[in-house]
Amino acid sequence: MSDAPEIPEATTDFEKRIAITIAILAVVLSLVNNLGDNSKTDAIIKTNEATDKWMYYQAKGIKGQLAEMQSSLLTDLAGANITEEAKAKAAKMLTESQRYDSEKGAIKTEAESLQKQAAVESAINDRCDFSALLLQIGVVVCSVAILSGWRLFWFGGMALGAAGIVIGVTAFLM
Repeated sequence: MSDAPEIPEATTDFEKRIAITIAILAVVLSLVNNLGDNSKTDAIIKTNEATDKWMYYQAKGIKGQLAEMQSSLLTDLAGANITEEAKAKAAKMLTESQRYDSEKGAIKTEAESLQKQAAVESAINDRCDFSALLLQIGVVVCSVAILSGWRLFWFGGMALGAAGIVIGVTAFLM
């Protein structure tokens, strides 16, 4: 087995400052990535729950339509000679149809609410992705500053990191 390569140490104050900047950006990057991953998972869960509610809504609609059709058929087939039993069944089916229609409203409200929650979680994830991108580029640009010794790269990396931090903080506030 080969030995692990030796990691060079920061020798100048400039290199130490850049190393600390990179460490801070890396910690913030991990927090932003974690929030983004959690939001992505929550968005998927909420989307699935909303889909389940819409399927339930559709099932209620189908059941209501079937009950209404059965009531209509009982009434139409019996004609003027409709028995009390047939009248009772037709009334029951009509009541069932109305119940299914009234239940659909609450289900629709729940499904729409879940869709809105999924959209918010998705927006948080998108913001975290953009924040992470800026933070990663900031880390790379700061690394180039160590290699080149140019302060301009360090300032650019800090500016990108600061923009990433601001965008990441706004994701936390959504």
